[in-house]
Amino acid sequence: MLPSDLLVARRRGDRIIPGYAELGGSSLELASQIIELYSEALGLKKHELNVKLSELEEWTTDYRFVRGLATLLDRRCQMQTKTSVSPTDLRRLIFQASAERGLPTSEEERKLIVARVSKETGLNINEIEEAFYGDLDDEMIVANFDAPDPIMLLREYNMGITQTLLFNASEMSFTVSDNWQNIFKHIKWLGLIYTVAKEDANYQVKIDGPTSLFKLSRRYGTSMAKLLPHIVSKGSWRIQAKIVSPTGKNLLNFELDSTRHGYYIKGLSNGEERSFDSSVEEDFAVSFDSLKTGWKLVREPGPLPVGHHVMLPDFLIQRGGLRVYLEIVGFWTNDYLVDKLRKLEAVKDVDLIVAVDRRLACKVSSKRLEHLSLIYYKNKVPLKPILTHLEKKEKTLTEKEAETIVGTELKLTASVVEMDEIAGLLGVSTESVKVAAENISIPGYLRQGDLYVQKTFLEKIDNAIQSRLTSERLSFGQAVKLIESLGGKNPSTILEILGYRTIWRGINPELAEIVGRNTEPAKG
Repeated sequence: MLPSDLLVARRRGDRIIPGYAELGGSSLELASQIIELYSEALGLKKHELNVKLSELEEWTTDYRFVRGLATLLDRRCQMQTKTSVSPTDLRRLIFQASAERGLPTSEEERKLIVARVSKETGLNINEIEEAFYGDLDDEMIVANFDAPDPIMLLREYNMGITQTLLFNASEMSFTVSDNWQNIFKHIKWLGLIYTVAKEDANYQVKIDGPTSLFKLSRRYGTSMAKLLPHIVSKGSWRIQAKIVSPTGKNLLNFELDSTRHGYYIKGLSNGEERSFDSSVEEDFAVSFDSLKTGWKLVREPGPLPVGHHVMLPDFLIQRGGLRVYLEIVGFWTNDYLVDKLRKLEAVKDVDLIVAVDRRLACKVSSKRLEHLSLIYYKNKVPLKPILTHLEKKEKTLTEKEAETIVGTELKLTASVVEMDEIAGLLGVSTESVKVAAENISIPGYLRQGDLYVQKTFLEKIDNAIQSRLTSERLSFGQAVKLIESLGGKNPSTILEILGYRTIWRGINPELAEIVGRNTEPAKG
């Protein structure tokens, strides 16, 4: 964040646009020069550094840009007093001496007081004069400086003026593709007032701005500005806000999105990735993934709207169009549990499994939670009841989908079609097609297992095989190459459909022999 007097923005109609620094050209050159000034200022007093900065301001088109960058670099400096004596203690001694002798009315009287303090402390006159104001900002010494990359500094600057602009917001709305868990954690920590609405497949969060409140607007505005880096830290995002104009008479529209502005704004570093909230969650994730069930486990999925607020389940388990959420309730403070139960009661039309620590069993066995699937655990979440739930979910969906495709007549053109391709055409799972396979009509095709083969194509392959068999021995390997050269898939199944047999002599396919349907195996 930057001081309000350093905000650079322009008005265009009913919109307000922050004056972002370009990450190249003269802006990058100026940023590099200022960083170099700070790097060379080690051991100098702050007012000496400020003199050098003032010289840069003289040839820039906007002095606020220089001061904005300098404000950010000041925060990277470690300052210290030049003297070993405490300026506060020294001033106290001088004030005590002044009180005893009376306030000095001339330079001579002042020197007498300083001389007395010099005698008491063992400091010479120059040391006292140097230390007297040594803790004032301008007198502090630059002891250390953490120099940033110039482009990083420009991104921090752009972030800073964006945050400053939000100080005068009446509201802010945003949506993101990722990082919901972290964002809502910070919304709660920062004490922001928010509502959530579902918008198509995404969630739109609206936060009341500082100018919509009657008091604490400055403090609240700072809190809202602190949320911004978390919103823009990952994935795609879109932000809209209403900004009160400088006159206070109008609301101006402010818009940001990751496509146009993500390059200019610095988000949080990757080092702030969150680990698992508990060993119970981590153990479950590792155990579930190791089973290779075909279900995908997603940690910290998007939010579920609960009234005007949201619930963020720990996991989403999905396969195809099936979505099952899992919430692990292992935190046992009363306030947390009351809030958790209130949210669980409000979740509707969502398949949610709630794994509850047995220590809380008596507290969560509420009839109001009968629409949820409750399981209990001790130390670790059991996989069996969750897998059973998923199997039932999949079976129910398979049966419903199979009912919808019974009697379906498909028109295909490919020579060979696999069952999963049929499932894709119908928009259902492969299991559903298997269940309803006997009741699916595909004119001109024969089915063997999971394969549908065009009858005219089978005749073509049969003729080619018969032609080879009349003149020579045909090995299994040669038959496979022949079928594949004609565009066939799964040669073993096609041979089975045509009624050919294979005589194996070991595991080498070139030694295995294709036998015609009405002939005896050739004798070796």
